[in-house]
Amino acid sequence: MKLKHILMLKTFIKVMFGSKDEIARVTPDNYFPNIYEIDYDKLKEKNYDTILFDIDNTITEVDDLTVPQKTIELFYKLKKLNFKILLISNNHQQRVAPISQKLGVPSISEAGKPNIKAYQKALKILSSKKEKTVAIGDQILSDIVGAKKYGIKAILVDQLSKKNNMQTGMAQKLQKHMIKKLIKKNKFQPHKYY
Repeated sequence: MKLKHILMLKTFIKVMFGSKDEIARVTPDNYFPNIYEIDYDKLKEKNYDTILFDIDNTITEVDDLTVPQKTIELFYKLKKLNFKILLISNNHQQRVAPISQKLGVPSISEAGKPNIKAYQKALKILSSKKEKTVAIGDQILSDIVGAKKYGIKAILVDQLSKKNNMQTGMAQKLQKHMIKKLIKKNKFQPHKYY
């Protein structure tokens, strides 16, 4: 079992047993239906200058190499706002590189999220500071937990599609069980955006 899977399972178990610290780590700072609904101008006003995007089910459907035109336009807008952007994915290089090239931004493949080393590497590449960085993704157990453990603002978005591959599917199954726990604890409500 890979380290990323061990870290996700540990978090899942702690949340299910009611650990307050772990519940705080899995609760996103903000939650939106998709990447297009986020107010990036507001993030800029709050002095954020770096955005780390997950790929699968965040900016494209799982294992789909097609980049929607509105995503290309969004990234163009973000560059005009002088955001430093990096794609950070647990998927392999053959998946990540074409998306990275189409969007004209650097990337890290096989990142190992939620391991904080992935975020350290990302910020080193961009010469960014964690207090000025936002991470955006659809997976609580990798994208949100990893960012929050490293001290980065974490924004959750809904999955673009129900389609998953083997690795995203396992995390999504655990996430569904965990969300039930978060609902009971009044910490999170699906489709109640903030």
